[in-house]
Formats: sequence, C-alpha cells, structure tokens
Amino acid sequence: MNDKKLRTLYKKEILDVIRDKKTILTMVVLPVILYPLLFLVVMQVVSMINTSQQERTYYIAYEKVDEEDRQALNDWIAGDADKLDYVIKEAKSDHPSKDLEEEKIDAYITTTVTDSQITYEIHYLSAETNSATVSDMLKEEIDAYGKQQAEKNAKDAGLDVKRVLYPVTAKLMDVSSNESAVGSILGSVIPFLLITSILMGSMYPAIDATAGEKERGTLETLLTLPIGNMELIMSKFLSVATIAVISVFINVLSIGGIAAYLYATIRSLTESANAFHLGSFVPAILISIVCIIAFALFMSALVMCVCAFAKSFKEANNYISPLTLVVLLTAYIGFIPNIELDARMALVPVANICLLMKDLLVFKYDFTLILLVLFSNIIYAFIAVWLLGKIYNSESILFGESASGIKLFERRKNIKKGSLPSIQESLLILVVAVLLMVYAGGIMSLSHPLMGVIVPQFFIGILPILACFYIKGDAKKIFALHLPKPKALLGSLLLLLGAGSCSLLAGNVLSYFFADNSRSLNEEYMTLLNGVSFIPAILLIALTPAICEELMFRGYMFTAFRHKMSLPKAVFIVSVLFGISHMSLIKLIPTAILGAALAYAIYKTDSIFASGMMHFLNNAFSVFILYYGDRIAVLNDEQMGLPMIIGLLVLAVVCTPLGMKVLEKGLDVAAQQ
Repeated sequence: MNDKKLRTLYKKEILDVIRDKKTILTMVVLPVILYPLLFLVVMQVVSMINTSQQERTYYIAYEKVDEEDRQALNDWIAGDADKLDYVIKEAKSDHPSKDLEEEKIDAYITTTVTDSQITYEIHYLSAETNSATVSDMLKEEIDAYGKQQAEKNAKDAGLDVKRVLYPVTAKLMDVSSNESAVGSILGSVIPFLLITSILMGSMYPAIDATAGEKERGTLETLLTLPIGNMELIMSKFLSVATIAVISVFINVLSIGGIAAYLYATIRSLTESANAFHLGSFVPAILISIVCIIAFALFMSALVMCVCAFAKSFKEANNYISPLTLVVLLTAYIGFIPNIELDARMALVPVANICLLMKDLLVFKYDFTLILLVLFSNIIYAFIAVWLLGKIYNSESILFGESASGIKLFERRKNIKKGSLPSIQESLLILVVAVLLMVYAGGIMSLSHPLMGVIVPQFFIGILPILACFYIKGDAKKIFALHLPKPKALLGSLLLLLGAGSCSLLAGNVLSYFFADNSRSLNEEYMTLLNGVSFIPAILLIALTPAICEELMFRGYMFTAFRHKMSLPKAVFIVSVLFGISHMSLIKLIPTAILGAALAYAIYKTDSIFASGMMHFLNNAFSVFILYYGDRIAVLNDEQMGLPMIIGLLVLAVVCTPLGMKVLEKGLDVAAQQ
C-alpha cells in the first residue's frame, strides 16, 4: 500500500466530507447546540409541570359521606399539620359520578364505615392526567390523616405510641459516595447519547463516500486511477472514522459542559456538593474515550459495508434504517437494571460499550473486561474493514442491481420465464418468513407451545416456493430437485459425521461459557415435547425443519448467492444467515457449521434430497439425545469428557475431508456420464 497515495486520497475524502453540510450539522450543530438546548428545555418543562401540579387547584366532591367525616378531612387537607402543600378544594356536586365523567371535578370520595374503621374510597379517571394526579395526592393526604388519628387514639388510651404503633421501623442508609450516585444516573444516559452521536456522525460521511460516489458517477473514475483497492478503501474508511472520532470528542465536550453546569448549579444550592470531586471521574472518562474510539472505528466500517450495497443516497438511507434501529435498541440496554458486564456481554457489540461505561462511571474497574471490550471492538472493526474490501473487490455488488430491481416488486407478466432469484429477493423472503415465524409463533405458543414452534416453520418452506412461482423460476434448478447418486449419498453421510462432530464440539465450548442458556434451551425442548412420543417428535422436530429450511436456505437463498459470488462467500453468508435465523446465541455457530456442510453437499450433488437427508439425520440425533441420552453414560454429563472430545475430533478431522473427497469424485463420475 502506497502511503503517499493513501494520504492524497484521505485528504480528498476529508475535504469532500467537510464540504457536506449534513455532516457538519450532525457532527457539530447537534451536540454543541441541540444537546444543551434539549437539556434546558427538558429542565424547564419538568420544572413547569412540577410547579403546575403543585400550584394547581384540584376540585373534589363527596358522595354519601358523613358531614363530620367530610369536614374533618377537609380541615386536614387545608391545614398545615399534614406538611403537604397540595391545593385541594371541595366542589358542590349533586351527581359526582356524572360530573367526574364530564371532568367537571377531578375526583370524588365515598366511605365505607365499620365499627372500628372508616375507609375513604377515591374515585378517579386514570386516563385523565389531573384526575390521576389528585388521586395520588388524596391517597397521601388520607394516609397521613389516618396515621395522625391512630397516634391520637393511642395517646388518648394512655399507650406508648412508638411501642404500640411503630415497634419496628426501617431507615435507609446510603453508603454510596456522591460521585457513585451521580455516576449511576449518568451511566444510563451518556452511553446512549454517545452511541447515537457516533452512528449519526458516521452515517452521512459513509453514505457520501459509498452510495454518493455511485450516484455522482465518480466511483468509476476513482477505480480507473492507478491506485489499489486497499488504498481506496482505507482512505474512505479513515475519513469516515475520523469524522466519527471527532464527533465523539465534540459530544464528550458538550456533555461535559452540561455536567459542569449541573455541578455548578447544585453546588450553589447545597453544601453537600462541596464533597463532590469531579477529578475522580477522570480515569473513567479516559478509559471510556479509548474504548469509544475503537467502537467508532467498528461502527464506521459497519455503516460503510451496509451503504456500499446501495446505488443512491436515498437507497442508502433505506438500508441504514434497520441498522440504526438495531443499534439504538441495543444501546437501550444501559437503561435496563440488573444487566451487568461479564465475559459474555463484553463480546456483544454496542451492548459491551454501554455496560462498560455504566460500570466505569460507578468506579468498577475490571481491567480484564475492559481489555476484552476494547479488543473485541478492534477485532470487529478489522472484520468489517475486511468485508468492505471484499465488497469493493466485487463488481457484481458495487454495480449490480439494486433493491429497486427486485422482481417480486414487478408485474408478473413482465418477468421472463426461467429467471433466477436475486440476493435481495432471497433476503426479503427470509426477513418476511422470520417475522411471520416470530409473530405467528408467539401467538400460537400462548395456547399450543409445540404448534407455536412447528407451524411457523411452514412459512420458511412455503414462501420461497411462492416466490419461485411468481418470478417464473425453474423450480428444478432453483431447488435442485434431482435424485442423488448412491456415491453422493455416501459422501454426504461422511461429511455429516465430520461437520456434525465439529458442530457438537463448538456447542460444547459455547455451553461451557453459556451454561445457563444451554440448560434452559434443553429444558425448553423437554417442556415442548412433554407428552409427545418419540416417533411424532422425530416427524415434528426433525423432518419438518429438514424440508422447510432446506427449501429456503439451500434452495432459494443458496441459488441466489452462488450465482452472484464465489462458492466460499455464498456458503459462508448463507450459513451465517442460517445460524442467525435460529435466534439463539448458543446455537448460532454450531448451526452455521452444519449449514456450511449442507450447502457444500447440495452444490456437489445438485440435489436438495442429499442436504435434506443430512439435515434430517442431524435433527433426529438431537431428538434421540433428548429422549434417550440419559440412558447412555457418555451422554449423561452436561460437559463432554476427554474421551468423547478426542473421538469427535478424530471424526471431524477424518470424515470431513473424506466426505468432501467422495463428493468430489462423485461429481467427476456424474460429469463423465
């Protein structure tokens, strides 16, 4: 890579970004002007609401309440003995229920009287703000009135009030420092704001550097220059990352300014603020900045990867919307209590930064977790840059058809017979199928848990068939509906033994780190299959997914991907999507490994029956373990013993290449015939 060319290209990209008004708006105007403005507006609004609620006069009425009780309660509310400042007055009403519905009064009170107790019943409208507010006020007033009456009765009876009424009390003693208390509040808000600013700061430069270049027609010109792809990619990535990092610093300064203003205000109002030391936050801030910069690099590369698929600025905005939603929803984890940073969460993008900053701001310094978060984000950044390089090396992705070319959006009469599915079409079908699975499965699971898992599987199988019909595709070609040769079946079985062993080993490693998830997953399956015998379970859990998922992933999707990119890329992407679709962290890698073997088998045999057989046997083995695993000593433990690990390693090392070799020879024989 030529450093001089890289510097020249980097300078060009930075100048292009700086000239973009939208970038300056999101990078400078948003944090410097909008944050303080929003803060002041929110503070004023909250102050106005509190003042309004305190100073507003609320009107209540009574219905069938003894005159003496009514007057006593009114005197208590109006007096100073309650130590409450609510302004509540009685309004005359002949029909309190009707007046409340018409909002002429805010609430009305009735009573239930027994020999030993008076119960005041507060009638209000929870859907109406003033009525709901006064109900809480009245509850507090009546509780205070009841306490005062109880103490008076105890004194009149000559009893010790504390001993009789309050023999046991509780007193909260907060031993947290002022800094920790403030840090706990800031730890939920600041990470969310910073992640939002990084996303916004990198979004527009990334769109301009990728889709913007295509829309202006300047990308082709850049590619004809005597520069390498790596120099082009790195210059674009570094320019976007630079803007994202600058955005981080500007946001930190802006938030720091707001924090300083708050500190000065609190210090002027209370003496306890003098014990508050801002300097104690310096280590936390410095560590956070370093980790945030690593996260900014990752986010910049990720946003560029997404935008690189778009052909216009508008299309890039559409592509980036789902990513924005996912990032912001994940960043919300900082507001959820009882979720702590551990070795597992430290590997989850976005969530790890939020939880790390939350810990740092309350002075929890676990340097192992800090390094894990830092290096995981650096590794993710490298992976994203590598993917970006692959995208820029693929002309079919850079200059291929966009989402606007999806045949499913065209009239069927305009589609040519025998067309193949595109990558965009296959992804669209998968997303729709998964959404239908989630919603339909969720609804059905409420009454029939097993059917809530099985029936939605049919969406996975039916949708690609319907899509194939609509685009007038050749079903035999798309779904590889050919009978496999005996040698191909043998190779598929050997490959299943090897890949299945790899999958089991990966699952064992993950179950060690995610023991609770593994245990709960097994318990969930046992609950679903409770009362179901072995044979029906084989049909439901093994056969149904083997048919439906093969039609989607190794049929429709794999056909779309392998006609647009190289075999390794197609196998990798479809396998990862296959793992993700199972929506389980502990199943993702093992399922992806199995998916890769299935994709390779269907490619070599040109038969979905071969991959379907492998899929069925793998699922059937899992069902067998659920039903009869406790009877086999070697399968009884949650963690595999050393002999079984060695055995699986041998099977993986021997059977995987052997199966691939048999499939390769089978393909050669078929070609000769």
